Amino acid sequence: MRRVNPYQVAAWKLMRYPFRFFLDPQVHGEPHIARALDMLRDKKTGLVIAANHISALDPFFICAVMPFPLLKEMGEITFLAKKQLFDRPFKRWAMERLGAVDVRQRSTLKRTIGQLRRGDVVFLFPEGRVSPDGTMGEDQGALRFFAKFTSFVVLPVLIQGIYGGFRKEWKPVLAGRRRFQVRFGEPVCIERGRHESLDAMAMIRRLEPCAPVRDVLCRAA
Repeated sequence: MRRVNPYQVAAWKLMRYPFRFFLDPQVHGEPHIARALDMLRDKKTGLVIAANHISALDPFFICAVMPFPLLKEMGEITFLAKKQLFDRPFKRWAMERLGAVDVRQRSTLKRTIGQLRRGDVVFLFPEGRVSPDGTMGEDQGALRFFAKFTSFVVLPVLIQGIYGGFRKEWKPVLAGRRRFQVRFGEPVCIERGRHESLDAMAMIRRLEPCAPVRDVLCRAA
């Protein structure tokens, strides 16, 4: 039985029902979550949840749409976060309780590699920043770095529906003129070694539907 972070469990429960009720997200590829956990057990390695980044609340939104039994099965999730989230004592206290770590610290990278080797779950945003307009940025190389030291399973996630941050666009979402969409992709096992062509953002882009969702949503608004 994996160790569960009680603060994370409380946060998921607190966010889950309001998020589903007010934002009514469309969820695609949910069976891939269970498949990723099966691969984690079979390969005896860790899991990296890699998502694009459109608002500060993305970790809550993505975890809120996961089936709760599978979320609990993952155990405590480590979130790689930017250093600005730790610049004040209260923010640092809250982030640490919720399982976030400062990705800029050298000790964090060593710790994350150890967690993946033990079979833990790590959540990261490969582009390293919130997109100001919904356009996905370039991969900053986190997966390539981790792959040099250990094997792991990647679960790519695409989140759409807000562009420029939740604070700017909460009105059309709550009014029903925008729909949140969360798409889980097929999990991929990355074996230890040098993977110069490994691009997490390319994995996420492949989850985009054929018709540009943003254009459809904008017309609906």
